[in-house]
Amino acid sequence: MKDWRVGAAIVALALMPAGTASAATGERVSPQGRPKGEHRSAQHEGNPVTFASPASGKAAGEAATIRALLFRPADMKPGERRPAVVALHGCGGMFSAVKARREALSVRHQAMADLLTAEGYVVLFPDSFRSRGVEEICTTKARERSVTLAHRQQDARAALAWLQRRDDVLADRVAVLGWSNGGSTVLGTLDARQAEVASWLDAEPRKPYFRAGVAFYPGCSAFLRGARSYTLATPLALYIGDADDWTPPAPCIDLAAKLAAAREPVAMTVYPGAFHGFDGPSTVKRVRMDVPGGVNPGQGVTVATDPAARDDAYAKMKAFLRERLAP
Repeated sequence: MKDWRVGAAIVALALMPAGTASAATGERVSPQGRPKGEHRSAQHEGNPVTFASPASGKAAGEAATIRALLFRPADMKPGERRPAVVALHGCGGMFSAVKARREALSVRHQAMADLLTAEGYVVLFPDSFRSRGVEEICTTKARERSVTLAHRQQDARAALAWLQRRDDVLADRVAVLGWSNGGSTVLGTLDARQAEVASWLDAEPRKPYFRAGVAFYPGCSAFLRGARSYTLATPLALYIGDADDWTPPAPCIDLAAKLAAAREPVAMTVYPGAFHGFDGPSTVKRVRMDVPGGVNPGQGVTVATDPAARDDAYAKMKAFLRERLAP
């Protein structure tokens, strides 16, 4: 088994056409990230649940009751415990933008629920936004957002604690995964120098923390700032596009390089020509002018699917999670 205590190299891929064998595993994958011929095994809709997200630290704000959707593999037997994944939505929220499907997960999130439950994981999607009366924060300047990364890290740890109390989850085999703003939340949640993380890791009796982290096109700049070194609490896999003009890839490349040089457990894949949201379901490239900031302020940000990058990233992610979450 690969030793994840040693920093991994940054990889830039020459992409293959969608539907071809993945460079990571050799298995054929569909545009939704499932092996060819593999059927959806998740329930069509998740089971609505709630859990408490207590305030942790001065920046986290008030406690909240978080609504979430829970998905379980179709083949689970009574009394069986499975590994689990906490999945964190991006700045647009976790639900569909189509009015008729307002209470359903977005296509991207539903596809991930299907993929992960087909892999045998219990999956929890916490809703950090509607639980606090917010629909989305993409169109709000970072300094004006009422739901911050501190709130979301608070929610991620509360989700972990909630899953660990269940009788169908392996308490020491839980991963955290996120997209964009959710990916940045993953980075913060795995920061071992952060007081809330350190207190969890140092608790007696010892409590299992997240076993793995996966981040798709996160914002990495904040984790490069200041004198305090960013240190991982658990292995991290990053997937970014080098053409991303919303969350720039350069800070993530620099962060991963520093982690690898310090022999931290990180692996990052950079996809040439891929934009923000490269694993999305839509094939239409669009420029969003309603998003403040970005690499070129005032010029909008690009969102575009790249099926080859998506297939490869999902295949790599599955291999990473299998290795880290195997009982």
